[in-house]
Amino acid sequence: MEILIQVPPKGSARLAPEVAYAFDLAALFKGRVTALVYEVDVFSAEEEDEEEVEEDVVVVAKTGAAPVERVTAAQAATRDALRRLAEAKGVELEVITGRNYAFTILETLADYARLSDIVFLGIDSPLGFPYRQLAEYALFETGRPVLLAPPGAQPRIDRVAIAWDATRAATRALHAATPFMQHAKEVVVVSVSDDKDFRSEQSGVELCRRLAHRGVTARFHSAVRGGRDIGAAIVETCTELDADLLVMGAQRHSRLREIIFGSATRAIFDEGPRLPVLLAN
Repeated sequence: MEILIQVPPKGSARLAPEVAYAFDLAALFKGRVTALVYEVDVFSAEEEDEEEVEEDVVVVAKTGAAPVERVTAAQAATRDALRRLAEAKGVELEVITGRNYAFTILETLADYARLSDIVFLGIDSPLGFPYRQLAEYALFETGRPVLLAPPGAQPRIDRVAIAWDATRAATRALHAATPFMQHAKEVVVVSVSDDKDFRSEQSGVELCRRLAHRGVTARFHSAVRGGRDIGAAIVETCTELDADLLVMGAQRHSRLREIIFGSATRAIFDEGPRLPVLLAN
């Protein structure tokens, strides 16, 4: 499993606690981590202050040329902390500190995302600027799934909840979650019965039957939305089920429709995930 993470450089060697979750997953699935370590500015590319440059790294290209990559003190500290974490977890790591300033952060992230299996973003609060833009761009422009994890997330994948509404996005999320479902002890297919006009129970039960053919232990759970926001209904159901991971499709609706009907994706972004959430579009 190839996991891409975006890690903003810090002046200290201390990493955000949620970063460890990405390495725990890589260790669990015998994968590797690629870490993009530079400041997140989705609109402009500010030049680094010369006084902040910690070291010059010589990068030898295939042509034999030796361009110099400028690494700031914060980048060097974060890079070294990531290397120590990777060594402790037994995970292969590639750290990228240089970037082409002809391209935006979003474009750079997308380039690496398209070559990865999962884009990981550690979230310690509601998803605001600029990480909301990163998550949305990765989801809707690259076709790769995005994994959001809050601080304190445990690398336990015993029970996986699949938010199922038979849409294209839910289908893509389902298939992106295949490694997680195969590892889990149980998969719970969750459909909110009073949210959309489709035969959720029939579809969800059939999905469980087909997952069983792949050796996945699955059962169907029908949730009721009532007067709750759809996102809240799904997340609260996951809490009741003691799920370790929520898998759901990411929908991008018009502003008017979001205001009228709400959006599960928007709810996750606005409130921040309570548990790890794997999103796909």
